Amino acid sequence: MTTKAAALLAALLFTAAAPLPAAAQRVKAPAPASATNQKTVAISKEAQPAIKALQDAVTAGRIAELPQLGQNVLAVAKTPADRFFAYQLQFKPALDAKNDPMLLAAVEGAISTGYLQGAELANLHRVAAKLRAQSNSYDAASAHVEKAIALDPNNSEQQLILSSIRDRQKRPAEAYAALEKAVALDKAAGKATDPAVQRQMYALAVNNRLPQARSLALAQVQNNASPSTWRAAIKLAEQQGNFAAADKVDLFRLQRATKSLEGEGDYYPYVDALITRGLPGEAKAVLEEAFAAGKLDKTKSPWNDLYKSAVTRDAADKSAPNGDVYLGRGDYAKAAAAYRAQVAKGGAGADLANLRLGIALARSGDKAGATTAFNAVQGSRAGIAQLWLAYLQSAA
Repeated sequence: MTTKAAALLAALLFTAAAPLPAAAQRVKAPAPASATNQKTVAISKEAQPAIKALQDAVTAGRIAELPQLGQNVLAVAKTPADRFFAYQLQFKPALDAKNDPMLLAAVEGAISTGYLQGAELANLHRVAAKLRAQSNSYDAASAHVEKAIALDPNNSEQQLILSSIRDRQKRPAEAYAALEKAVALDKAAGKATDPAVQRQMYALAVNNRLPQARSLALAQVQNNASPSTWRAAIKLAEQQGNFAAADKVDLFRLQRATKSLEGEGDYYPYVDALITRGLPGEAKAVLEEAFAAGKLDKTKSPWNDLYKSAVTRDAADKSAPNGDVYLGRGDYAKAAAAYRAQVAKGGAGADLANLRLGIALARSGDKAGATTAFNAVQGSRAGIAQLWLAYLQSAA
């Protein structure tokens, strides 16, 4: 290989792997191929003058002349290498000038020469896919990344690109599957999963209501319990569960336990459901906590009216207490006894009784008993029980 040819090939390997502007910068470019994998470059005598003229223009920064000089090389080209370098020499100037159309034309032209194979050709398809995606040409971008995957199937970056394209094509399930594949490839290669990819998976699943969303939300609170992650998980369960108002109360109670109630949009349906269901004592306690924390203004409507109603109804309540009333008042021992009696009766009410038995025991500090109760919950309420079980496991 001549010195000039080696220099040209080194330039190819560098520029083909260089990061692209804008969205393409989100993924790390692969490293250049090793010297042992470099092929012998055969540039014909007929093309050498035209290639030199193109290279001189690149060196001098005469960007406007490059496309025509590249065409001059193609006009006299005799070998795939001649045609390849007509395009390759334009890579870096186009990158430096942030001229995406010029770069795309050069990259797709280089692909068409058939000069590169394997991982090096996959690299160019990746670049072309990114550029096509940035110009909203999603079908063309998809074709490029699919070819890259076929050529270099163990490259996780390509799955990230595919996911981005599928997301923009409004194909969220396929976008999520590509992210899963990227994570699996990194794991097989001994690489840690990028937290940004995990966040992207979560956002895709939640925003598009994919089946994986609830398990991901649960994993979030198990790995990083905070009011914000708890609120996200609970709200997702509420949205996807199609629960009756009575069951939503148990989700609101979990928000209260995890300190993830935020603003009027969270507090109003909780307090309203409690008063409607005849649990003014719990409504009063919830509002007093919100006032003390500065989350609600006691002097403003509707909170002043709701609070007065809760206080009045609680003071006038002469009905015989049951498990729900005891639970709302924080008398967890009596609540647990009442729910155990309901569980013993069996029947359709056993799942609800077990759920609320678990809540009463969890709030009283009986982790073992609460775990048993939550694990016994079946049917539509099992998802709520899982969240309470996660809270129980995360509690100090």
